[in-house]
Amino acid sequence: MRIIAAWVQRLWEAWDVRGLALVSLTVQINLILFGARRKYIRSTWIQVVVWSMYMMADWVAIFSLGKLSDIAANVDSCTTPNNNNAVPNNNQLKALWAPLLLLHLGGPDTITAYSVEDIRLVLRHVLGLLFNVGLALYVFLGFWTGALHWIATLAFPLFVAGIVKYGERSWVLWRANDVFPQPRLPIRFGNARKISDDLGVDRDSDLKTLTLSYIWLQALVPCFTGSKSTNYKVTPSEITKMIWGNDEGEAAFKISKFQLGFLYDMLYTKANSIYTTSGCIVRLVSFVCVVTALLGFSIFGSHDYTDADVCITYVLLVGAVVLEVYAIILMIYSDWVLIWLSRHCKNPFWKNVFRFLAPKLFWRGKRWASSLPTLNLLNESLYDEKPAILYRISKHFGLHEKLKAYTCRREVDDFKSVKKLIMEEVKYQLEKFGQRGMLHLYPDERGKCALGRHQVGHQRCQWNGITCKESSDHPDWCIDRSFDISIVIWHLATSYCYYAIDAHQESSSRKGAKLMSDYMMYLLVSRPHMFGDNVAPCDLGAIIGCYAQLMEDTARKHSSSQKEFSKRICDSILTYEPEFCTRKYGRSSNMGSLEYGRIPIDVRELAATLMSDKYMDRKWEMISQVWAEMLCYAASKSKYETHLQELVRGGEFISQVWLLLLIHGLVKGSPTNFLRSLFLSAINIGDGCN
Repeated sequence: MRIIAAWVQRLWEAWDVRGLALVSLTVQINLILFGARRKYIRSTWIQVVVWSMYMMADWVAIFSLGKLSDIAANVDSCTTPNNNNAVPNNNQLKALWAPLLLLHLGGPDTITAYSVEDIRLVLRHVLGLLFNVGLALYVFLGFWTGALHWIATLAFPLFVAGIVKYGERSWVLWRANDVFPQPRLPIRFGNARKISDDLGVDRDSDLKTLTLSYIWLQALVPCFTGSKSTNYKVTPSEITKMIWGNDEGEAAFKISKFQLGFLYDMLYTKANSIYTTSGCIVRLVSFVCVVTALLGFSIFGSHDYTDADVCITYVLLVGAVVLEVYAIILMIYSDWVLIWLSRHCKNPFWKNVFRFLAPKLFWRGKRWASSLPTLNLLNESLYDEKPAILYRISKHFGLHEKLKAYTCRREVDDFKSVKKLIMEEVKYQLEKFGQRGMLHLYPDERGKCALGRHQVGHQRCQWNGITCKESSDHPDWCIDRSFDISIVIWHLATSYCYYAIDAHQESSSRKGAKLMSDYMMYLLVSRPHMFGDNVAPCDLGAIIGCYAQLMEDTARKHSSSQKEFSKRICDSILTYEPEFCTRKYGRSSNMGSLEYGRIPIDVRELAATLMSDKYMDRKWEMISQVWAEMLCYAASKSKYETHLQELVRGGEFISQVWLLLLIHGLVKGSPTNFLRSLFLSAINIGDGCN
């Protein structure tokens, strides 16, 4: 008894190679369309599409070559004996498909590696190059009957294009692995300190910002590995005028977006090859070879073969030409072309070309993820176990916490208040160092500096009958806890202050503090590796265990919006006695540790301090400064490898903060020869902008 129906088996035998070749072309189209979009789209669907297409690309092409080799091995049984000039075998047309599959194995220009792990497996790609080229040659020679057939003539340029593109991909991966995590820039600037004047564009234009960002990145790349041998090509005044303008930090973060985009291209695309002389030659050779093969096939290949094979060959050739043309268009409308033109602006001819083409070629769309992911622990959905089936399945595989964190995540598009607060924090640190006349790494205070500015804890504070800790007994008790616990305590206390009072009084500090609080909580739960080795992953289950029953009771009594629900939760938990919290929730079976069990008590005491009359007028200023200091501290302790790895997921805002700190010498590895004059200039310009 056959398990597979006979008609299915016949269909597979007739269309296996044909279908696989078309699938391989479809995969290449998806990769070139979506490969670069993951740079500025943080959605899961783009990650799933790119990952699945990337994993299928090589597998489908190699499997197709294997099927073709099987057909080539049996081609003699299908030909007329003793007559090489007889009517050609229909399978001979498939000899052209082998070099086209090599072209697919070369991959699109928009993606060469899905992640850093693929870069480190470069030797596997080189071995695959040798094996697959040999397999494609075997397939072609197996179909060749010995006569100088037109198929052999058309296959030659296709083999040239396929080997060149496949070899380029392996070379790009080899180069990326050889220099990771210090990528090489394909376009190098000389001593171009007056490059902004040579551009002939407005000082505040995006074109100038783009060019100076690249030149600046050229100096910063060696800092990734702690090298001190950097040669800055821009003056401090050019940098500080751009960063410390009257745009509340937008220019600084625009620069970091450009630089992170360049880093992504150098590590995960063919940018290291495309924008060089050899890369342009490869593109020209590949395009000419594919077009020549298409024209030749349109003249000689429309007879003597089955219509299905002829149509599929046309689709593969036309698809190859379209992919080449689309790749050239992407290359032209890229920031790299503008960088190349700006590098040659000292030449009057190229300067005029730049002035004419730059406004037309400058891409004004998205270059980086422009939203801020947030997670709030007072979200009612975190404590909801519905739908029950999905919750049970995810819990069985240990994924229920990640699933809850993902479903409760919210993307915020407008977070200018956060950028402004970060810039104010960096400026404060620069001013403090400027008064000392020396550079330091970012302090390990984690919020103590901000609290010290407001003299928190120097006396007992009361609010609603709750007395906070006294500094003489335990100064800065909420900061001295482990960093992950401190984030949770401050996050919940900030949420309480946000929902419990001042619900209708929106200010820049209040909004910024709430967004940074939710963003730090998102990082702690979903991206703990961004904090470096100093933070353990957050035990979300333990936190949920502390508040699960309280959330359930509140939800049962009140049915309202999320905002009203959060306000009622705040009112409820702050009126409970500490002993009640410890007894009923802190020692539940879901509690990960006693440290997590004390969180409700510590949140209660911190909220009492923040809501007391002493700090009521400057409460949000103080909270926002604490969160800005915490975020900058986390960025300063993060590893540069994690930022480069996170580029493939749309990047994180903390990476932009890390670049900002690196620029101003507040991160380990930043050189001091140039930065000493930089931060002194920043202080002067920053003061002039106020």
